[in-house]
Order: sequence, then structure tokens, then C-alpha cells
Amino acid sequence: MTATAQLTERSELGHGLVLRVQGPRELLACRPGQFMLLRCGPAWTPYLRRALFPVDVGDQGLAFWIDSLADEGLAWLSRRRVGDGLDLIGPLGKGFTLQPQQRRLLLVAEAAYIAPLLALMQVQLSRQGSVVLFLVAPTATALLPPGALPPAVEYYTATDDGAAGSVDELETLLAGALPWADALAAAGSASFLRRVQRHIDATRPAPYRGFAQAVAPVPLPCGAGACLACLVDTGRGHHRACQRGPVFDLMELAL
Repeated sequence: MTATAQLTERSELGHGLVLRVQGPRELLACRPGQFMLLRCGPAWTPYLRRALFPVDVGDQGLAFWIDSLADEGLAWLSRRRVGDGLDLIGPLGKGFTLQPQQRRLLLVAEAAYIAPLLALMQVQLSRQGSVVLFLVAPTATALLPPGALPPAVEYYTATDDGAAGSVDELETLLAGALPWADALAAAGSASFLRRVQRHIDATRPAPYRGFAQAVAPVPLPCGAGACLACLVDTGRGHHRACQRGPVFDLMELAL
């Protein structure tokens, strides 16, 4: 659906900005892993909409996290003020699925891709489930501060420079946590997701279907499957991520 949502709140989350919007009730049907296409400029702008994953969906509306202003469209969006109207399309795509028996959720992500996992985290906690988060970033400033997460979340970090934990140590912890988890959700670059795949292969040689899910690391420009920019290889053919995904079974992705 196409809708106009009103910006109701601006707040900080780590080094980024959270914009909370309120709109038609249909927007609240958005599931973790689904995305919205937001207009990021005046009506006459030549730029495409930007695909953003809500970090929270609740009675207070949707919340979006903008973690970089290097993109001019997102920079424009970050300058909106409370009371402004935002033009958006969605929810789009297929999100995460958690089964009732999946009580121990392991989240693994690169910091720049964390948004859809934050929404999934909230869903799991609302079910009284357990959540462990492993987060990797280039530097400590790019990580989410522990205070930004619910106290119930067990949180581990690593940075490329080792200032907030080493990647090797985190991967050792990941190998130990995989047998504990009964569900895993991942988000990151193709190279990052390949590393997670290798750890699962080594630790759980025959993971059941639906154990590991991931957000495909592809652009989502149109949301309608028309531009073919979001094609994903699952080893059984190419699929439009904006239609069949962007969440796929991680072990089926040919990265």
C-alpha cells in the first residue's frame, strides 16, 4: 500500500538516528524482515525511493534507523522534523518466520545491516524467548551501545581493530553458541554470510530447514520485481528478493 505517515519522534540509537512514524493501521502488519520504500526527497526529485527495514513495529507506529548520511536521500530523510509527512510504500517482501518451539534465538550481524534483526529481537522477547546477539563492526563507534538493547539480550561484539573484541574470539563464541540455538537470523554482506554458513556447516552438519534465515544482501530499488536488481541465487534458480525474500533460508543462498 502507498501511505503518508506522520513523523512523531526523533531519537538517537548508537551513532544513528531513529525516526518513528504513525500512519494507517495497515502499516502495523509489517513483520520483521519486510521492508518499506520511502520517498527521500521532494515530489519532483529524480532519486529512487530507499528501502528501509523497520527496527520496531508497535502501537506507537514504525521506527526506522538511519545509520549513515553518506547517501543523499537518507540525509534528506534525516532532516525531517516532527509533524512532517513521509511518503512510503509497504510492507513489502517476505520476512522472518519463527516457530513456537524456537525459543533460543541467535542473531548474527554486521552493524550496518542490523535493522531487521532489531525488529525480530523485539518479537522474540515478547514471546518470552531468549536472545543472543553477535555484532561485528569496523570500529567501536559503529556498534550499538549495550544500553540501547533490552537488558534480557546477551550481547557480544567484535571490531576490525580489536578495540571492542576480536573477530576470532567472536567466531569461537559463535561456534559454541550454535548448538545452543534453535533458530538463527543473520544480516550482513555476502562475505559475512558465507562465514556464518561455514560455521553452521562445521557445527550443525544437517541443520533443519528454517533453522537459519538471512536477509539477502542485495539492493531493493523497486519492490515490484520489475528492475531485476535484487535477483538472488538459491542454488535452485534465481529469485526476486523483493518478492520471494528478502529473507531466505541461509543455507540455500549461493553467495
